[in-house]
Amino acid sequence: MTDPAIQPRPGAAAIIGRVFAGLVTAAVGAVFLLCAWVAVSSRFGTSQDAHGYGLIFGTFVAIVTAFIVAAVLPLVFPRHRRSRLYAVTLSSFVAVLVLLIALLVTA
Repeated sequence: MTDPAIQPRPGAAAIIGRVFAGLVTAAVGAVFLLCAWVAVSSRFGTSQDAHGYGLIFGTFVAIVTAFIVAAVLPLVFPRHRRSRLYAVTLSSFVAVLVLLIALLVTA
């Protein structure tokens, strides 16, 4: 009988998958930050975006990339922590979604 407190060591495929998920999260997270910055700067007039395309497309791309980050980020962590992390990341995604849509609608 095995002790439930002792976790088996992850295999090479699991480690490679977690590293790949971390790289995807970092890359898509950087795109999210850039697009969110474009949308916010366009909304508050600190950019030279006269027609608001930065706000529209920045908001859309930021929402898509935020969802990808929320879905992939928990895969970086061990399996026993993922359910709690999915709850945190998806609720954070909903908060970001509401803020970005409010940013777009109130322009």
